[in-house]
Amino acid sequence: MLSVRVDLIGEKLATTLSSFQDNLPPFCVKKVKKILHRENAEKNFSEFDFKPIASASIAQVHKAKLHDGTKVAVKILRPRIAQIMARDIATLKLLAKITAIFSKFLAKTFFDIADLLSEVAKSELDLLHEAANASKLREDLKDVNGFYVPQIFWQFSTSKILVIMWLDGIPFSNKEMIKNSPFDKKQIAQNLVISYFNQVYVHGFFHADMHPGNLFLLKNGDIAVVDFGIMGKIDKKTRLAIAEILIGFLNKDYKHIAQIHVEANLVPSQTNIDDLALSCRKIGETIVGSNVADISIATLLTNLIVMTRDYKMATNPELLLLQKTLLLVEGVGVTLDPNLNIWNLARPWIKEWAKQNIGFDAKIRDTIFDLFELVKKFLRHVSH
Repeated sequence: MLSVRVDLIGEKLATTLSSFQDNLPPFCVKKVKKILHRENAEKNFSEFDFKPIASASIAQVHKAKLHDGTKVAVKILRPRIAQIMARDIATLKLLAKITAIFSKFLAKTFFDIADLLSEVAKSELDLLHEAANASKLREDLKDVNGFYVPQIFWQFSTSKILVIMWLDGIPFSNKEMIKNSPFDKKQIAQNLVISYFNQVYVHGFFHADMHPGNLFLLKNGDIAVVDFGIMGKIDKKTRLAIAEILIGFLNKDYKHIAQIHVEANLVPSQTNIDDLALSCRKIGETIVGSNVADISIATLLTNLIVMTRDYKMATNPELLLLQKTLLLVEGVGVTLDPNLNIWNLARPWIKEWAKQNIGFDAKIRDTIFDLFELVKKFLRHVSH
């Protein structure tokens, strides 16, 4: 996440951290061949390049060709990665216990992150689970302009090997080539943000790792995304609450934001609404209507942390992923368009979405559907 926040940590540190996205030392050819043999996958390819095109912390990717001539990317899990991740999560929990001596709040944050990593590990270490994630995201976004999710080849994939359509494009990690590409950078940034809104608010299922190493600019100017190990899921009730909070910030209606926090159980029910509204105002006034260049992300994050501590907000792992993804999307977007303002871009989109999902007619429609589902369940129960 920090590797794309040049505005927060500076160019030098961001460049260093970006090497973890796709530029780690690969594991040897001998081990690649051993895994392919063990998974009975050698026969699937007419060509296979044993030199990886990308090597990240959990897996590496090779270029290959199927027997019908289709170019594919083959993702292979690192040997012993499950044991390594388990060790690292245990280390983080140990650090959290030590931190608890000085700060219970910070220790709880570490424990929450460790628990989230444990959950993420379950899907990141099973490439068939990742294939299912990619397949659903592809279906969800098939009608979204300027954003592409590649096809999965299920018949050649296993829990250790994922075979996916090859992408001819420029990785967003190559900032110079992206900058020199002939496409409208402002439009690309907008396409990225709109795809994020669709993922989160329309479907409640979003790619939670959209760093530059996982994004490509295709030859037609579309954005393509890869690596579907970390996905977020937001239920409809939470989705509506988040949308109403966002609308509240856009309209500077801080009391309504505070009320939504209470109604959605994001803060304890006994929280003083007026005090919470003031805290929301302190956060909102720093972001809405400002140019990104004028926003202090550090101040914004500090205010959020203070608010979390003061009001004992319930920790929701999915909301942590949502916050992380928003930071990533904003970070990538700003590298494309330095004047990008997600809040201004959100205003017309959210307004239209709200009309269909939050307005009076939408609530009546949802109530009728819920009632219909209850009747169906009752009839099924009676028939048995």
